[in-house]
Amino acid sequence: MKNRIYIMCMAVAFVCLSGCDSYLEVSPSDKQTAEQLFANKGGYYTALNGIYDGLSSETLYGKEMTWGAVDVMSKRYMAPKGNTAYQDLSSGNVTSSSAAPVLSNIWEQAYKLILSSNILMEQIDNRKENVMTEAEAQMMKGELYAVRAFLHLDMLRLFAPALAANPSVLSIPYNESAQVKALDLLPANMVIEKIIKDLDEAERLLEKTDPVIVNGPMASEGESEEEMQMRYRQYRFNYYTVIALKARAYLWGEDRGNALIQAKRLIEDPDVQAYFPAVDPNKLLANASNPDRVFSSEVLTGVYLKTRDSRFLDYFSSSAPKYQLLQPYNGYVLQQLFTIPAVGMTETVDYRFQSQWEASAAAGSQGHVLVKYKAIDKPDPDDEDSEYFYAKMIPLVKMQEMYYIAALCETEPDAQMKWFDAARERRGCAPNEIVSIYWREGLGMIFLSNEIMRESYGEGQAYYFLKQTETYPEYGAGMITPFDNGAEAGSFGQIVTPPLPEGEMK
Repeated sequence: MKNRIYIMCMAVAFVCLSGCDSYLEVSPSDKQTAEQLFANKGGYYTALNGIYDGLSSETLYGKEMTWGAVDVMSKRYMAPKGNTAYQDLSSGNVTSSSAAPVLSNIWEQAYKLILSSNILMEQIDNRKENVMTEAEAQMMKGELYAVRAFLHLDMLRLFAPALAANPSVLSIPYNESAQVKALDLLPANMVIEKIIKDLDEAERLLEKTDPVIVNGPMASEGESEEEMQMRYRQYRFNYYTVIALKARAYLWGEDRGNALIQAKRLIEDPDVQAYFPAVDPNKLLANASNPDRVFSSEVLTGVYLKTRDSRFLDYFSSSAPKYQLLQPYNGYVLQQLFTIPAVGMTETVDYRFQSQWEASAAAGSQGHVLVKYKAIDKPDPDDEDSEYFYAKMIPLVKMQEMYYIAALCETEPDAQMKWFDAARERRGCAPNEIVSIYWREGLGMIFLSNEIMRESYGEGQAYYFLKQTETYPEYGAGMITPFDNGAEAGSFGQIVTPPLPEGEMK
């Protein structure tokens, strides 16, 4: 593997993309086109929207980085027999001719969007007078710093070993330039430092400008196109998302003290609890028409996936083609996922079991399919454009994760259990005295692991948790999760770190 990666893409890579009615494609050889684009404020927002739309591409968080390749690598599903790439990714054969291109495309798309973010930040700095207010410019730059940090963090977590194994190992390049250039690979701990630096700058800019701080998510239409750009803050990298990403980055960087501080900033903030409340079971379990199966009230940031309904039918529905169906082994959901380890009590009261899983007639009475992304009814069936804002949402950053980070980072068992029980209460599960006894005996990771597995299906986060906890000597590997969702109960399949893609990125 070379120690330098060439980030090769268009000088302005605001690429395209599905789900966006107006997209941007600027040729580097057409200077006039770029000048026209950035002649007014609308052009800057078009470019920003293009970056957000790129995040929702199937190569990234519209598929592979959430419910697709990364989830498959964490052994969440039986490997579909007709999907060679997913079979190889599930088995750890990440360098095969089928699997490697999937990972290479993830890498390429992520760095294209990082470059696009850098170029747009440069354009904002060089903007003409009166194109946009200083506050608008600061908010846009704050979001771009957060996007850049977010993408680098996920490339680090995917393509580099956990830092506990070797914090100074060469990992990935960190692109802070708007120029096409060769970038050196950096030690993992240096990448974390740069991620935190970007998130600090994002926080500084957004704390002065982001309307989410005063008005919350604002999940409704604005009266004008200009006002629309300031709304739906859950589809943007907003101020509170930045704090959550700090907690996530510090945790990956093995700085548990600072990770705990950032997580508690959100958990203990009454405004955050009011703006992003736990899912209401009365609006979830008793709602057969429009259930909010992604628990959107708790989502700090998600992506909008226009094709979410069809992706569910193609990959998760009982009627999906068997050669690409993503489904756990028969019996796994009830007998392991929603059964408390070492206690043996099945928790069908869990809101996630009741709303996100359905029995599959094709798989037998104990087989279940994930319906987290199943279509919901439109508010107005006569208006084909009407939909709840969460109807096409794929979560990226959620409040629930902050409780898990707090439980992981506290040093005393009782403090750990406080956040663990609080997280479970948000999902309709009561504290368990036997769990408390085992936890005080040092076995808390068994239960926290099970809790995180329940929460993260279809979101990609299980892979990173498993990779990081494998490096902790105090936790036996067999305690964390069964291999291949129950195919070999009691054993554990190692989480494989893919190598960086070979050659130049073009």
